[in-house]
Amino acid sequence: MKTIDCRELSCPEPVIRTKKALMISPDEDLIILVDNKTALENVMRFTQSRGKKAKWQEIDGTFHINVSGSKPGSDNEFLIGTNSGEANNPVLLITSDQLGQGSSELGQMLMRNFIYTLTKLDELPRALVFMNAGVKLSLKESPVSEELEDLHERGVLILVCGTCLDYYELKDRHQAGQVSNMYDITDLLFSAERVITL
Repeated sequence: MKTIDCRELSCPEPVIRTKKALMISPDEDLIILVDNKTALENVMRFTQSRGKKAKWQEIDGTFHINVSGSKPGSDNEFLIGTNSGEANNPVLLITSDQLGQGSSELGQMLMRNFIYTLTKLDELPRALVFMNAGVKLSLKESPVSEELEDLHERGVLILVCGTCLDYYELKDRHQAGQVSNMYDITDLLFSAERVITL
């Protein structure tokens, strides 16, 4: 059994090292060591999305992720959600809680109106990706929390940058969508036919 020590590594390095280890030894059992919950969630989600069974336990502040087998699933699942929308529909990259520049008050109102309008369209985006200050829209108290829940229920994939939530110290207030990492976000953006940045 091979051990990959990813402690003290920032996103997306734990996922990248895990991917490399799986490519080199696809059938070998692995233990991935990480020291924070964001890395834990990212590695769990990645390994399970690659058809591996993953379980974890915390020992003295270190998360030990045991990766084996070919069937995804565990008692602590972090599977990437699927999107029922069309693959060629656009991915929206939302990097602010405001739309446009100028008045902050006007920008926040425009962003609320934009996301509300998305829920009224017949053709939905493939995914919404929230980064930087855009992650504030995913909070429990967000003025668009109901709209994001509606979009999620209708099959829109919603990814929220975990590093950004940590930076703004908002992880405990996150509600809408799935906390994600730079690897998954980059993979999604590169696979999209169209990306619209707001």
